[in-house]
Amino acid sequence: MRALLGDPIRRRVGAVTLLGIALGTVVTVYFPQPGRVLSGPWLHGGWLLPVLIAVTCVGELTVVRLRHGQATEELTLCEAAIIVDVLLLPAREALLASVVGLLVATLIQRRPVVKGLFNLGTYTAGISALIAIVHLVSGTPGHVTGRVVLGATLGTAVFTAVNLTCLAQILALISGVRPAQVVRDQARLSAYIAVGTLATGLPAVAIGLDAPLLLPFMTMPALALTYAYRAYVQEADERARSAVLLRLSHALAARDDVLRQFVVIVREAFDADLTVVALAGTDLAFAVDADAPEEVTGIAVPAVLADHLDTTGPSLLGEDLPADVRQMLVVPLEGGGRRYGVVALAVRRRGRARLTTRDVTVLAPLANALGAALSGGEHLDRLVEETSKLQAIAEQSTEGILMVDGDGVVQMWSQAFTDLTEIPRAEATGRKLTDLLDIPDEQERPALNPVSADEPKVVAELTVRRPDGELRRLRLAHSAVFVDGRLVRDVVVAGDLTREYRTERLKSDFIATVSHELRTPLTPIIGYLDLLRTRGERMTPEKRRDCLDLLADRAKHLSRLVEDLLTVSRVGDTDRDLALQVDVGDHDLGTVVRQVVRDLGSPRVEVDLPADPVPVRCDNGRTVQVVTNLVSNALKYSPDTEPVHLRMRVADEAVHVDVVDRGRGIPSDQTEKIFEKFHRVEDPMTMSTSGTGLGLFIARRLAQAMGGEIGLTTTLGVGSTFTLTLRRA
Repeated sequence: MRALLGDPIRRRVGAVTLLGIALGTVVTVYFPQPGRVLSGPWLHGGWLLPVLIAVTCVGELTVVRLRHGQATEELTLCEAAIIVDVLLLPAREALLASVVGLLVATLIQRRPVVKGLFNLGTYTAGISALIAIVHLVSGTPGHVTGRVVLGATLGTAVFTAVNLTCLAQILALISGVRPAQVVRDQARLSAYIAVGTLATGLPAVAIGLDAPLLLPFMTMPALALTYAYRAYVQEADERARSAVLLRLSHALAARDDVLRQFVVIVREAFDADLTVVALAGTDLAFAVDADAPEEVTGIAVPAVLADHLDTTGPSLLGEDLPADVRQMLVVPLEGGGRRYGVVALAVRRRGRARLTTRDVTVLAPLANALGAALSGGEHLDRLVEETSKLQAIAEQSTEGILMVDGDGVVQMWSQAFTDLTEIPRAEATGRKLTDLLDIPDEQERPALNPVSADEPKVVAELTVRRPDGELRRLRLAHSAVFVDGRLVRDVVVAGDLTREYRTERLKSDFIATVSHELRTPLTPIIGYLDLLRTRGERMTPEKRRDCLDLLADRAKHLSRLVEDLLTVSRVGDTDRDLALQVDVGDHDLGTVVRQVVRDLGSPRVEVDLPADPVPVRCDNGRTVQVVTNLVSNALKYSPDTEPVHLRMRVADEAVHVDVVDRGRGIPSDQTEKIFEKFHRVEDPMTMSTSGTGLGLFIARRLAQAMGGEIGLTTTLGVGSTFTLTLRRA
């Protein structure tokens, strides 16, 4: 920051210096006469000039520093001494005494060159204006008159205004505000200084002229003025420090880069040259220097702090410090019963005030606050870690998890519950559970809130309808917490029973279907056997042949049913199909497909086959079985008015048979499930189509056993395409 402001500051310091030189030259040229405003018998002689130079120097050395952010203003008694110089000395000597006294004080204090030039330029300009006004208004009456008081008052006001205007130019650059704002902020203090200057300087001159023996008693007003300066500065420092500490409290509460913000803000609050936070158990320390007040650096723990990492209380050190450090304040950094390290403030040997026990009483609570923030941060990190574990359990659980408050409003809604209900988390959170779920059976609605203070843990079942219309059967395990008989929260774990219900329904449906399917061929077999046994001798040969053909056809039908059941019993749910017996050879797939169409005899089947033979590697009988299952399935799930297209595509290494229907399509989450045993794409509560649910399962396993595959593409509301793929011969 200083590097950025260096050139503008130097330019303004140069301008102020030139202003002082110009006004001083005017005074020197315009007031050549040796006349004094006030005179007395003891004022003559060469001793007065060096004495007043010394008084001016002492007044400038009586310093009370007032901070303005990163800048510092110095309040002194120099103004009162300058009033004495102007009233007791001729114009040229008054200017000389004031400037020389200030220069000597600057050299004694070893101020930076830029600051020394600024002070000399400002005071020279102000003193020149003061001398001119006092001499022009007061004249040289030799004793205190009304004109003298008026001239001193007006001159002091102009002197104060010149000082404030010049100071505002520099403070505006450093603090980043407009000079006019600085003037408004400092106007009251400058007025107090002007009044104090007059109240000290004029009585001192009057007493010195008429009763010089009483001059030692004038030290009391000077001390009172110094005390007033200190009280004002302390009040201003307290206000500034309170604002800085408020920033610190916000930084600690935010827990964002706490250590770095702490060292920056604490250095500013105490106007220290160096602030360090050294951490125990490591070689790491965070430090910020007054030369770069916004830049925090990581440094090795200084040796003087390493020796105090285990101290139990604050320490104000003045010995065994680095060569450039005058004082160091070290306080322990503790929180949550743990020692984190130490916090240290340091002032160098030049340019800064000393640290006091008052700083100890302020810094120690701040260090404790930092320790509490660090401890709280660790607790928060552990809490976040544990919370993330619970969140991961809730999110990764296959069971749906939700939590409602005492009013039944959803507070937590896991992804698994979203998958079950198709209700997004953002839509569910903050709404009542009873308003979210669509329950077809109103008698099951109490299952949403079945808990009571006597029975806080209840398991209930109900059916919900998802937005897509699908019904899901859920088991809800409630675990509620009651306080004084009032429900506080209810955690619900939901399991999907739809598959179990479907399985149970399919089992019973399968038994009923198998019984029906077996009875269908058995009934005519039994009937025609009785007919042949009782009346066969009287039948014509043609009639007897028809009966035998029908018996053979029904027997084949029965054989196929039994073969399907045996196939299912031999094939497991894994990819190991060693139990399937297939006899793979070279066969014309076109012939196989035409045989299936001929056997089915349905006018709805439309065929698109190549005219030439298409030899493939397959089992002829098993291929007939696979294609028959696919076509039968397409006819079953398509409207009676819609055709089923059967086409063949020949590729380089494979042949594809597409069976295209115009049914309702298959949901994306069931495109693989339909190839499982007993699975059918229907609401398990309202099944309407017949069948065992084994056709597609058997077809895919037989295709895989022959080295082929069955694929599926489907669109809801449009239809499905099942594709049998076999290797070319």
